[in-house]
Parts: sequence; C-alpha cells; structure tokens
Amino acid sequence: MSGPGAVGAHNSVRLFCLPFEGVSAGVYLPWAEALGPSVVVTPVELPGRGRHPRTRPCDGLEPLLAEVMPYVARMCDRPFALYGHGFGALLAYEIAARLEWQHDAVADRLYVSGSGVPHRLAPERALGRLPDAAMVRGLRERGRMPPVDPDPRRAARDLAALRADLTVMEAYRRDPRHVVHCPVTAMRGLRDRSVMAGDLADWHRCTRRALRTAVFPGDHYFPLTARAELLDTFTGDLIRPRALRRMLSATATY
Repeated sequence: MSGPGAVGAHNSVRLFCLPFEGVSAGVYLPWAEALGPSVVVTPVELPGRGRHPRTRPCDGLEPLLAEVMPYVARMCDRPFALYGHGFGALLAYEIAARLEWQHDAVADRLYVSGSGVPHRLAPERALGRLPDAAMVRGLRERGRMPPVDPDPRRAARDLAALRADLTVMEAYRRDPRHVVHCPVTAMRGLRDRSVMAGDLADWHRCTRRALRTAVFPGDHYFPLTARAELLDTFTGDLIRPRALRRMLSATATY
C-alpha cells in the first residue's frame, strides 16, 4: 500500500465511540476536532436516534449488533480502538469480541466507561419495562438519567431509545467465551453512585491482556464534564506509543 492516504491511515488510530443509553452518538462529534487527525473519532450511531436511517430502536442485542457490525468491520481500515460509556460499554465489548472471532481484527485497546461487567438484572431491579415516569424516576435515583431533548416530540423519541437500550442491558447475559485479546481500560466518575471500584476490577474476566482502571472527576456522566482529562488518556494510549515505535523503528533501520 502506498500514497498519502495510506501513510495517513498507517499513522493514525480509529476510535469507534459507542453512545450511552438513550442518546445519539453525535455526542462524541466534538472529540474529533479536539483530538486531531492522529485519532480518527468515529461515532457509531444506533437505530432510532440521530441520523440513522432506521427510525425505530432495536430492543434486542442481536438485531442491534446486526445493524452496526457491518459498518464497524468496514471501517477497520487502520489500527483501531473502541470506547463505550454505559450501554455503549456493553456494545464496545461485544463488538471487540466479534471483530476478533468473525474478522480476525484485534483492537489496540478497549475502553469501557461508566459500567461494570454487564449482567442480567433481577426483574424487580429492571427499569425498562416500567411506565415512562417510573423509569425516569428510577434512573434519576441511580444518578443515570441522560439528557432528554426539551422538545416534546424529540423527548418521546429519546425516551423510546432509552427504554430500548435499558431493555437490552437488563436482559443481557454475557457469553464467558467472549474474552478479548486486547488491553482494557475501565473507567468511572469519582462521584458515580452506580459504578464502584470493584465493578471496574471485574472487567479482568473479559480480557487475556492487562486491565487498567481509571477514575475521573465528576459523576456518571463524566465524559461530558471531564472531556479534557478523558481525551488526554486517549492521546497517551493511542498516539504517543505509536509515535515512539515509529521513532525506534527509524533509528533501528538508520
């Protein structure tokens, strides 16, 4: 492979970004300018939100992955990493595992944020089947109510997407064979009442490589309020080591 485009792909890392429950992946668009061309921020939009052509959200994991996997696999044109927050952490993990065993593509790193290892909830703890008001109240009590558009028409769409995502999360059962071969960084907000340090440590069961944990200032939605600190983490992990390897390779062949 040769030419300017190939050099750019070789020298950059694609960062797939999976949204938290109920929101559009467009929440990650501001990251692209902040990180620059070395990290190609690639939001993965889900059905039923943003500009996705499918207007109805998926209420099952397999139909949802069937929608997004072809896009992600097609975009693996350079080294890549995956980041997901909340519901997005579940999706990023499942996508990383399936890229390995379906496409023989291993991520540089998997970032799972605002989530312990997902597992099926007992029915009495599930919120996705409750009426809107009770669902919203329960999420607020857990400190996990995402922003909803004030426009009533858009708010209804946001709540439908939120309910679908909660339904998938709460019914999820992890396949123990889905163990990735990339390092994992598990993250939480310091004031997040829903994710504890032990929840992050449990991610070691999901990788054959190293697990690193990181705590950021803020609550569950720290990616919105501690953006600079979070993006510094991506820069340190994905840009600097690659630049160092290039420098060492050039020195060795001099």
